[in-house]
Amino acid sequence: MHRNTVRALDDCCGDRKCHAMLAPANGRRTAAPPGQKRKNEEVFSMSASTVLILFLVAMVLSIYFGNQFDAIGLISMSFAYLIGVFGLGLKTSVVVGMFPAKILFTIIGICWLFGYANENGTLRQITLILVYRFRRFPSILPWVFFLIAGVICMTGASPYAPNAVLMPIIISICLATNMNPLFGSLMVNIGSYIGAQVPWGQGANIQRGVLEAGIHAGEVDSILWNGFFTCALFALVSGILTFLLFRGWKARVTDTNFITRPEPMTPVQKKTFALILVLVVLMVVPSLLGNLGLSALAALSRKLDISLVCIVLATVAALLKLADAKTVVTRHIPWNTLMMLAGVSMLVGVASEGGAVDLIGSWIGGNVPTAIIVPMFVLLSGFMSVFSAGSSVVVPTLFVLVPSVLTTAVGVNYHALYAGIAIGANASAVSPFSGGGSLTLANIKQDDIREKMFLPLILSAAALVLVAAVLGAAGLYGLV
Repeated sequence: MHRNTVRALDDCCGDRKCHAMLAPANGRRTAAPPGQKRKNEEVFSMSASTVLILFLVAMVLSIYFGNQFDAIGLISMSFAYLIGVFGLGLKTSVVVGMFPAKILFTIIGICWLFGYANENGTLRQITLILVYRFRRFPSILPWVFFLIAGVICMTGASPYAPNAVLMPIIISICLATNMNPLFGSLMVNIGSYIGAQVPWGQGANIQRGVLEAGIHAGEVDSILWNGFFTCALFALVSGILTFLLFRGWKARVTDTNFITRPEPMTPVQKKTFALILVLVVLMVVPSLLGNLGLSALAALSRKLDISLVCIVLATVAALLKLADAKTVVTRHIPWNTLMMLAGVSMLVGVASEGGAVDLIGSWIGGNVPTAIIVPMFVLLSGFMSVFSAGSSVVVPTLFVLVPSVLTTAVGVNYHALYAGIAIGANASAVSPFSGGGSLTLANIKQDDIREKMFLPLILSAAALVLVAAVLGAAGLYGLV
């Protein structure tokens, strides 16, 4: 593997799965010949098509029975173990290594910190202030959060940063202004797409590592800039459609508590708000200034992991006794959601290791008309990201398939193909099985509302991926 690729991936995510998805010399993973062991396998006994069928069956059964027993994650883990170890002959350590520790760590850290803000009323106080300021035009607030999310990501901050800072507040605002919480969640997530593909961002750095090791090493910058502009276009179109669909202009402040001047924050709330501001500063400022040429702050930015920063700040909140620590841990960390995300991610990892993704990509390249290859890869990327982390897993996996697709599908605009893969992965991040949707569910404390949001988040992810595919089919992804 190219040394720059390894270095880029280490700097960006530290996830071993990203490394495994990169190819040897020809730019893609290959299945071992019959009887020959792969590095992480004892025996590779299943065809890729069988793995794909088993994966789809396992997902359906996990969701069906998991909803009945509130155990989607555990059932998915069981299938990942059975298919991976006894079907593919993978070592148990490989299957266990597919546990998505990083994203779970991130969600735990965010929910732990903001659990204090929820418990002591800081988030409600912030909501009161914002709604009071915009009480005559509450429909503007979703767009305000849309733009803030985009700006935060454009600094190069983690794609989870907007969710961490904004999601708890926008959910509270929606409940106070008679807006659907799904609407607010989508506007924050879609807004983050504006900066998700910024060439100096974390996701783009992973892509840079993959591209520099492949056949398009000399066009990395143009590919990444094209991805940025097309992703921003997709975000704008999706934001407008979302606003129209949910009739955002009809937002009204119905709770009298929100139309009277709010009381000042208590000392405890002020301390909690200060910790939130520290989080924003640490996530945004070093990354922004580092990208402007300050090498010291660039190095600091790489060391500031959002999950660990949140955990440190939550520890400070505990020491300051800003709320009851035990209550925060038990009430505000969504353990069921975390287990669901972990189990589904492991199942997807096993399917990818078994060659299911390679099989689909090769079939598209060899059997689909050239004119619709881009939207087909958008759909594939979006489908995979419904069940997995898009930027660190899905995108590098599909990027390495592009060279082989180009050999069988002559005339494909590879700038558009790379952009479509990245956009599809971002589009379905609102799925409850992915990062954006998981954080949405984690920030809804009302059980009845949270349960009602599960299916709409899946449908929203599908709708956004479909919009992305339509834009790709219209030829809008290769203009730069």
